Amino acid sequence: MQWSTIAATAVGAVLGVLATLFADQVRWRRDLTERDRETLRTAFTDYLTALSEARDAFTRADARPERVGNGHIAIAEHGVYTAQHRLELVAERALVEKAGRATLSVLDFHDVVVAGHASDSDEYTHAWRTVRQARSALIEEMRQVLKRR
Repeated sequence: MQWSTIAATAVGAVLGVLATLFADQVRWRRDLTERDRETLRTAFTDYLTALSEARDAFTRADARPERVGNGHIAIAEHGVYTAQHRLELVAERALVEKAGRATLSVLDFHDVVVAGHASDSDEYTHAWRTVRQARSALIEEMRQVLKRR
């Protein structure tokens, strides 16, 4: 048997193995990226859902001035802090900071409602707009993160 035939067979086998390993690596990275994206998407959705539920519940809260400043208890009951902690584990710092601002805006909204400000008052309108702006900024950041992934 000629050495060139053996060498060509060996080189072909090595190239085949390398090509297979490379394809597996590419597939693994793609799968990992997709899992990461899905993890982020789930964390984003859970946080936004909890935040919206808390905000909506606060719009129906009774005026009880003694509860001003206790929104953190009410917001925790809606799972916002739990969802925010999950977000902190998987998201970038800029996004986590925007989520924190969104949470604080909902807490401020809670205080405005329980302080007894009517829905047509300047305080209520300002607090509601602040919540919407913080949420919009957060959603835009979430979209950018998902595009980069």
